[in-house]
Amino acid sequence: MQTGAEIHSTSPDGGQELAAKSSLARGDLFETWRTSERNAHQGRDYVKIRLEETTFRGHPAVVREYAFPLKGLPWRARLLGFTVGGTSYQINTWHRPETGTAALRTYEKVKRSFTAL
Repeated sequence: MQTGAEIHSTSPDGGQELAAKSSLARGDLFETWRTSERNAHQGRDYVKIRLEETTFRGHPAVVREYAFPLKGLPWRARLLGFTVGGTSYQINTWHRPETGTAALRTYEKVKRSFTAL
């Protein structure tokens, strides 16, 4: 039984990370992420930006954005999760705020090129 896979990449300057992963779909993705978001509020300096249902290429999806510190530096996260058939996918980025425009442009390119298998 295949349980999932992940591809992870870090920019040369270390200011952005990208990940795409798949796993067996389990339960309602929005509820799972809402629980994760509630638990994250227990961490110091976590700031919710948004958590909302949307669509991605016609499939129900969830977008989650938040800010958090890592090793004393501010970071931002944008996560997209969706399910196709029985497989759940995520396309995620974490980046330093000063790389925001370029980081999000790269993230959008990754989303456009992503193919659910």
